[in-house]
Amino acid sequence: MELVWSRTYFANRESKEASKMKKISLLLLVCLVGLVFAAGAYAADYESTLDKVLDTGKLTVACFSDVPPIGYYNERNELVGTDVEVAKKMAEALGVTIEFVSTTNANRIPYLLTNKVDVVIASFTMNSDRRKVIEYSDPYFRGGAILVVNTNNPASANITSIDDLQGKNIAVSKGSFNDELATALAGDKVKSILRLENVSDLYAALNTGKVEAVVEDVLLAGYITKNQYPNLKVAGDLLSDDIQGIGVRRGDQIWLNWINGFVFDLLVSGEMKAICEAYGITYTPVHFVY
Repeated sequence: MELVWSRTYFANRESKEASKMKKISLLLLVCLVGLVFAAGAYAADYESTLDKVLDTGKLTVACFSDVPPIGYYNERNELVGTDVEVAKKMAEALGVTIEFVSTTNANRIPYLLTNKVDVVIASFTMNSDRRKVIEYSDPYFRGGAILVVNTNNPASANITSIDDLQGKNIAVSKGSFNDELATALAGDKVKSILRLENVSDLYAALNTGKVEAVVEDVLLAGYITKNQYPNLKVAGDLLSDDIQGIGVRRGDQIWLNWINGFVFDLLVSGEMKAICEAYGITYTPVHFVY
């Protein structure tokens, strides 16, 4: 009797265990199928900007249009400049047409976040605050900030450093890296900081004596003082050593990977150096020694 009971007990136990395992297996199968469908739905909803650009055959780029030599209209009313050339190279590599959207410093990020453009190529200095809301490609250009002064204005001509800005009025591009830099370095020294939307207005303010100095990118400052305002000059040492990248929306790794590959080719092929030299700019290789 005990032997029969034992066999019955273990048979029932094995049956229950088998039934339990079947239920677990079925549950796992249901979960797996659900994950597959969820992944499929995500893939269907997600479209990389790369796919969109290739499908539409058009790349939309935010560039400066009044900032020589970065992006500006020449005497034939053609949009030209170093960043414009980079954008054209990018469209060429993609095999698509290009549409330029004129931008200022302040609206570069909003244009990305509202999907008005696919990328921003506009002297976009890389920093941690901006990385909180957008992503950057690998750097393609190296520059820095410097002071620009007016040799015709006695209150401006002898400025060579941040310390010389005590009680002075300065101007910066609103929302730019130089805005942040000037505020950090000279905010407690200067009389006022004039923040202007358009770069051309900075130099007009300096030229007319409205301000005694401008904090500007050394590339742009060198070009404008040489070609447009011979009475203005760059002064002192670089205030920063910064690098610039192509701005993209967060979360699109496929697009970012393609752009990083493009930047790599642009640099190692010597095309970026050639672009700079075509505009009379000294090319500084994008690498750092730590």
